[in-house]
This record gives sequence, structure tokens and C-alpha cells, in this order.
Amino acid sequence: MAFPETAKTIAAILAAAGITAASIAFGTATANATTPAPTLVDTELGALQGANSEGVRAWLGVPYAAPPVDELRWASPEPADPWEGVREATEFGNACAQGAANMPGIPSEHEDCLYLNVYSPDTNRDDLPVMVWFHGGGNTYGAAEQYDPSRLVTDGKTVVVTVNYRQGVYGSFAHPALDEGGETTSGNYGLEDQQAAMRWVRENAEAFGGNGDNVTIFGESGGGFDVCAHLTSPTSAGLFDKAIMQSAPCGSTWAPSREQGQARDIGVAEQLDCADPTEAEACLRALEPADLNTATANVQEFQPVDGGPVMPIATRDAIATGAVNDVPVLTGINRDENQLMTGGIEVLSGHVMTADEYYPALVAEFPEHADAIAARYPLSDYENPAKALAAVQTDAHWAASLSDTVDVLAEHVPTYAYELSASGTPYFNDFEAPSWEMDAFHMVDVAFLFDTTIFAERSAEVEPLADRMVKAWSTFARTGDPDGRGRWTEADGDCVRQLTPDGAWTIDFADEHHLEFWDSLEA
Repeated sequence: MAFPETAKTIAAILAAAGITAASIAFGTATANATTPAPTLVDTELGALQGANSEGVRAWLGVPYAAPPVDELRWASPEPADPWEGVREATEFGNACAQGAANMPGIPSEHEDCLYLNVYSPDTNRDDLPVMVWFHGGGNTYGAAEQYDPSRLVTDGKTVVVTVNYRQGVYGSFAHPALDEGGETTSGNYGLEDQQAAMRWVRENAEAFGGNGDNVTIFGESGGGFDVCAHLTSPTSAGLFDKAIMQSAPCGSTWAPSREQGQARDIGVAEQLDCADPTEAEACLRALEPADLNTATANVQEFQPVDGGPVMPIATRDAIATGAVNDVPVLTGINRDENQLMTGGIEVLSGHVMTADEYYPALVAEFPEHADAIAARYPLSDYENPAKALAAVQTDAHWAASLSDTVDVLAEHVPTYAYELSASGTPYFNDFEAPSWEMDAFHMVDVAFLFDTTIFAERSAEVEPLADRMVKAWSTFARTGDPDGRGRWTEADGDCVRQLTPDGAWTIDFADEHHLEFWDSLEA
């Protein structure tokens, strides 16, 4: 498989032909103002010169914290240094260090990476809602530069901030040698970076046309689970006003416990010949990024760790007890989440799943209930065995968890729930496709909110779904209600708003995903 080229690399190539980086990094819609708004702005740290393209102003590669290098590797983020004069902000900052993977990331050895990008409509208003995006990738791969939010900016009339944050071993390393002052402090550096970015947004939003008192954080998959962490984090209280979690049911078990995280990271240190506890910290801090990337190459997802001041307890336990920051929430999943996984297995193995392999796969994953599941999900109901298995896994792991999450969250905060449903969705640009067409698989929702280097262009048939999502997300950011007119009622775990290219309506989520059946298996 080929890995995507970074936007910065593409920009460098096009620059030789006289095309600026800023002109390809953003801007897809027609200008909505006759008099261009300024691209030279003053922030708390100094002046920034951005660029304007097709109705979108953008400031790229803006430092929001000091480079986490040398003694700041595995330390809480420190304030960025102010600068004199005008700082050019027309190129993306470094992607945070990450290894190569069978995932749409940007391989990097850069630890100097705590930069964000600000996108704003071409308007002189200073009261627009602000949306802060934490990209997905299992907290292990990906970068802000892969997500162009121009539609949210121009059609949604929002200011959007996309954030680079430490990932993988750099962002979630929980080795006990890194704990400070006898306290449990390691394991959540990436989440702390995101908090620093939110503080920056509160302080500087007005300079870009945004309302620093109306900030929505949103993220997908790993980034969505990070939003769950902030929703339940006492140290994130007051940093945001609304939250959107895409394909990230907070009630699921996603972050390892402190014990699991320490065991994982002690094992990583042993691989790096840093096993001696008396010398582990110095040994680990002396390592090169290439060595760290290599040692963790087989860790598919390097998630933050429960315990410590940022995430004292698991998010599922926090929401169960009502320990939730009091903000409106929009949360949901894609109709066919696990088609990404069953399709990915086919691509990576080169083997097309057969009908004879369906039941053994159920036995392997659900040994006590395989017969009942096979009867409820017969192969005759599905296009192929891979889609049948994906339906089972989606309902068991994603739909049931979303329903449980919504039931509990709705007891404490205004909660809206959605399901994205579509066929003919865009596929990845740089990865081989399985032998069958995937539907609303995991991660494809970002292709409807962003113009992204990750996915192929949307077809005309599914474009209305992009319009629908942009409108709902931006309306929620503005008002705390994704509809604004009361048609999208606050959710419970059984009734969810389904978003499709043909329209939006409330569905019986429990019936569609056989949730009573799954509950009966747990009884």
C-alpha cells in the first residue's frame, strides 16, 4: 500500500510551478463578502500574516505551545514564546512524530509539532462560533493538515481550528519513571496539548472573527474519544462550551487502565534497552524519534491512560456517576462501522472471506452465543460474509455502546444522537479497496465534513449528506441544537436521528441494530 503524501510535500512541488501553499491548503467555496477581511491579525503572542483564498481566510502552522523537545519530551506543554514583528502563517507546521502504518497517517520524526491552523470566513464579524477539531487515528497517527474545513467555514459560518497534538509513545507514554513528584502524571500528554490549544482558542478567537465564549470541540474515532476525555476531565472544565463525538461512544472501554498502560510502556522500555528503573528516564529521554517509532510500530493504537489529573477515571465510569462537564453533546456512529475492519482484513491478507468462514468467525469472537447470532444475522440477509460479520460487530460493539452512552449522558446534559447511513461513499485515495463496495464504514464521516487528502471526492449522489452534516454540525456549534428548530429532539438510547443523502429522520435505533437481542445475551 502507498502512504498519502503530506500537504506540505505537495505544496512544495506546486510551489515550483508558482502555486502557493496557502492556495491549495484551503478554500473551496465562493467568497461571501465584497470587502476582504484582514489576514494580518494580532494574537496574544504576536502578529500573524495569513492568506485568503475563495472566501476562506487561513492562518497555518500557528504555535500554541512550546516545542515538546529535549527536557519537554514527556512533560506537560509549556507556553509558546512570543515573537517580534509579523510571523508568516501560510504553511502547515510539522506533523507530530509517528511511524508508518497501514493507516492514513503522515510518517514523521518531528517532535516540534504543537501547531494549529485557523480558518475563518471572509467577514469582519467577531462573534462566530468556534469549532476545534481533534483528528482521528487512534491517538497514534494522522495530522491536522489532512482536514480542510472550508465547507464548515463558508457554508456553516464558523471559525474552525484544527490541532496537531502529541500521539503514540510521545503523547500517551505512562512509564512510571516519568511520573513527577511522586504523583501519577504520565500518560496524557496529548490530552494536555489539546487543553493548551483550547486555552489558546479562548484567548485568541476574537482576532479571527470567533467568539471565544462559544467553543465546540469535536473529533472522530481517537479524536472523538479524546473529546470524551475532556467531557469528563476536571482539568478541561471551562475550556469549551459544546462537544461532538463521532464514532466514539464514551461508554465503551477505550483507554487502558493505569496498570495496563504501565505494563505496556515498561515493555516498550525493555525493547529499547531502557529496562533498569534507576536509569529508565534518562535512557528514554536520550532516544531518537526513529528508535521510538520503530519500537512501537506494532502498537496499532497507543491510547491515553486512565488515572492522573487529566483523566482520573475511565470515561464510562465518569458518565455513569454524572461526573460530566455541563455542556450540550452531539454523538453518533456510522451505520456500518466495522466494514472498515472486515474490508481491511481482506485487503491486508489478500483473502476474500467465504461463507464457510462466517460461523467459525462468530465462534472465535462470541464462543457462547455463535448459534444465536448466526440465526439472528443469517448470511442470506447480506451481500457477502464480510458484510454480515461487520453488521454483527457493529451492532455488538458500536451500536450497543452508543445506546448505553446516550442513555446515561442524557440524564446529565442535553444530548443529541445521530447515525450516518449511506452507500456509494468515497473510499481512501491511497489504499487498495476490498472486492466489495463499503457503505458507511468507520471514518468515512470525515469525508462529508471536510475536503480531505485522505478520501476520494464525493459523488453527486451523496453530496446532499455533506450539506446535511455541515448544516447540523455548524448549527449545533452556534446554538447547542443541531436542528435549531426543534425537529431533532434530545435523544434516548433507542431513538436516533439518521442522516442520509435522501434526508434525515428519527429511527428506532434499538430495532435497527437488534439491541434487545444483544441485551438478552448479557442477561
